[in-house]
Amino acid sequence: MAYKTLSPAFVKPNSPILIKLAKAIPSAEITAKETKETISKMLKVALGEQMDIAKPILVGLAAPQIGISKRIILVDVKANGKGIVGDLRVYINPEIVEVSKETAEWYEGCFSTDRVCGVVERAISITIKAFTPEGKEVTEKHSGYTARIFQHEIDHLNGKEFVSHITDDDKLHWVEDGQFPEYRNKEGWRNWKFLCSREKWMKIKGTSKKSALL
Repeated sequence: MAYKTLSPAFVKPNSPILIKLAKAIPSAEITAKETKETISKMLKVALGEQMDIAKPILVGLAAPQIGISKRIILVDVKANGKGIVGDLRVYINPEIVEVSKETAEWYEGCFSTDRVCGVVERAISITIKAFTPEGKEVTEKHSGYTARIFQHEIDHLNGKEFVSHITDDDKLHWVEDGQFPEYRNKEGWRNWKFLCSREKWMKIKGTSKKSALL
């Protein structure tokens, strides 16, 4: 299986780090040089993947996606799911402390799942706690698409990918580069004809059917 990731900075979809629990940053190391270097690397990768709206637009990033097992994520809090971005923020040791009972479906894609996208049901609002790069603890409430990004990225820290939330194979999609504007901007995902079979996903992950659903 040939992998078509957008940047060599990303690990391949079958990398073991993507299914492992990422390590928390000790409080004494939140403002340390090593942590700052990790954040700098993540920002460089993220900003580079926000340049071309004809391609998948990065709206969030978890450190494990670039081979670093640390609980650090980036979230673009201005992203709208239709190609608009502009405010990447860093969250260290993030955790979701409250979720709404109300849920909604929207498409999700990922730089760690090849061209596999899909329709995922998630809570429409959440409350998170995390630390800033300066070591300040923050509590924030987010809703809509931003809440979805947080849930997606924190899943990465816990060794999960969005595909694990999809049980209806008709909601598991295959999207080529040139199709992203239609899939994303025109909400083509609602009636997408190009499906990714569970078997194809299993081959991408290099795993068994049972573990591919975990």
